[in-house]
Amino acid sequence: MKRYKKIRFYMYLLAAALVGLMTARPSVSATRSATGRRMFFASSSDFVGDSATDNTKALQAAIDSANNAGGGVVELKNGKFLSGPITMKSNVTLRIDSSATLYATTNDTAFAGIDPFAFIGCKHDSNITITGGGTIDGNGQPWWAAYKATGISRPRLIEFWNSYHVVIDSVTLENSPMFHVSLEECWYDTLEYDTILAPSNSPNTDGIDPATCHVVYIAHCLINNGDDDIAVKSGRYDPSDPNAGCSQLWIKDCIFLHGHGLSIGSETSGGVDSMYVDSCSFNGTDNGIRIKSYRGNGGNVRHCVYKNITMQNVANPIWISGYYPKIASESDPAQTVTSTTPDFHDISIIHLVSSGSPTAGFMVGLPELPMKNMLLQNDTISANTGLTIRNAAVDTVNTLSTASYGPGYILQVNGTFSRLTSVQPAPTLPAKFSLDQNYPNPFNPTTMIAYTLPKSGQVTLRVYDILGRLVATLVDGEQAPGEHVARFDGAGLASGVYFYRLESAGFNRTKKLMLLK
Repeated sequence: MKRYKKIRFYMYLLAAALVGLMTARPSVSATRSATGRRMFFASSSDFVGDSATDNTKALQAAIDSANNAGGGVVELKNGKFLSGPITMKSNVTLRIDSSATLYATTNDTAFAGIDPFAFIGCKHDSNITITGGGTIDGNGQPWWAAYKATGISRPRLIEFWNSYHVVIDSVTLENSPMFHVSLEECWYDTLEYDTILAPSNSPNTDGIDPATCHVVYIAHCLINNGDDDIAVKSGRYDPSDPNAGCSQLWIKDCIFLHGHGLSIGSETSGGVDSMYVDSCSFNGTDNGIRIKSYRGNGGNVRHCVYKNITMQNVANPIWISGYYPKIASESDPAQTVTSTTPDFHDISIIHLVSSGSPTAGFMVGLPELPMKNMLLQNDTISANTGLTIRNAAVDTVNTLSTASYGPGYILQVNGTFSRLTSVQPAPTLPAKFSLDQNYPNPFNPTTMIAYTLPKSGQVTLRVYDILGRLVATLVDGEQAPGEHVARFDGAGLASGVYFYRLESAGFNRTKKLMLLK
């Protein structure tokens, strides 16, 4: 089990590397940068929120002015604002208040020649934030009808290319003509506390699609749409990492309703490495944990950990296969292994509880390159039919798959498992309390703090300034034993030395951290 502990520790460090993900969010009364330079601010008085007036030119002019000023905020409040496609720029925050909705025009000619092909897009920019608690509505209904009738190309709602430090925080994204959020060749992105909505029959309305991206943090999102809830893709070669076009992804505390599930693929030819999924729930999705690819489009997918997952009424709780969109028959012959043969290995599913499914799912590799080092640990899956295993080596520890009809595991050609009936000791809990040094340190503006608890109990983790004044409470409540990570955001604080203190069941430990802007 050391291998899986190492993966978890590595993923914690990867999550810690999200330094700089959260950009500063100046308010109306605080529109100066840390250097004292006046920042640009455009309020709703500059736009017309009557749901009919076209605000495209005014919005774009405000975004351009903020960029030219070195940074700023464009804010929408109290209204329904209509716009054609707009281009985000570096160091700009688009703040849509909870009282505001930004609607995309239904005039398809407004999107002619737009690059990226999106309502909100950008290329080669950095430090971009979309936030505020409001709604961005893609007005997708006429696009969906036209696509079903003629196959017309449709814009994304948000699409960023080759951009860094992108934050989409606390907004509702709905009714996109196609994908809601498409990230292409981006680094250091944060999407949290977002809601993504589209009818279950809306075509290709993916929620979040990180494609050939590195260091992506997705947390506390609710996604209910018509295609993949999240689709991690790697269809292009990345010269900075030839064997992992998409890497270092952290998906935590998300809720998935209608949709095709949490997917990797189908494009995996660039390789996918190091994805950690923790404490997510699925209810009524077509699939749960899904890794999909096919010969000619596959690649090296490895070091993926799914932990603390709950599923209810999911059609396929586990769907991992080198065949897509359909699984071939058992008699499918082996073919020559190439660089685009799907190669899935070192994938762990830990603490999955699933019920109410017609089938437990599929773990089906290719005859020429079977899946290996696949782990099911402390899982409970109940379904009408069992889990099909073919061309795959699966290690099961404390895992129970029960079927209403037939065996809990359906072994097909070259499908193997070990320790199916043995009862292994529960995972070893930490022997003592510990508080790690934050990472990175110094940091700007975010850092991660890891700690371990040998038993459950009340836990507090607080940050103080050098005078002992409370700055932030990161944790205050009951927590289970095990490894934990908290994130501290110092965006609104001055540079300097701070202290963080962990207290639980008589244990207390204080360490120093440094914010350096």
